[in-house]
Amino acid sequence: VSAPPIREASAAAAAAIALPDAPAPLATPHRVPAGTVLPAIREAPDLRSLVGHRDKRDPHATILSLVSAFGRTAPADLTDQRSDPTEPAAPGDLLIFDRAVSDNDADLIAIVISRDPRGVTEFLYLGGGVYRRGFVDPTRPATKRDREGAIVNTFLRHGKRWPAKGSHYLAGELLAHVIHTR
Repeated sequence: VSAPPIREASAAAAAAIALPDAPAPLATPHRVPAGTVLPAIREAPDLRSLVGHRDKRDPHATILSLVSAFGRTAPADLTDQRSDPTEPAAPGDLLIFDRAVSDNDADLIAIVISRDPRGVTEFLYLGGGVYRRGFVDPTRPATKRDREGAIVNTFLRHGKRWPAKGSHYLAGELLAHVIHTR
């Protein structure tokens, strides 16, 4: 058995089929020098402007500081104020995820940006030193996309470790609590 001959395209043919330069469909992390002031956050939708920016600060403390940036306050003791994950979250509320980064409870915290008519909550979190945006619907925890193709739950695990078979990855599967801010 022999392999079919490999045809080599001419330079003219290669130029004809080459794609024109186009912007990447996904934003790449911005290379922001240390000490640069990030975009002003006055209300929850402003949080989208942070997506892709790098931040090496502690993720929990950073997300909590964003809550106060637009005039809301988080409870002093987060463990006392935890609500059921299926309870609707409002913009500025906090989402607590278990075992998203490590094997620990409450190892990822996110801030709610918005909630759409389908009941899907959009949120911002700091993962791997980069602000990322995700989506969660705790009433459909194992659903990635709905019938129209819109995102329902985002894959949350962003670490480099390889978890055991059967581990959960979707935001709806990992969401443990909602903390309402005032």
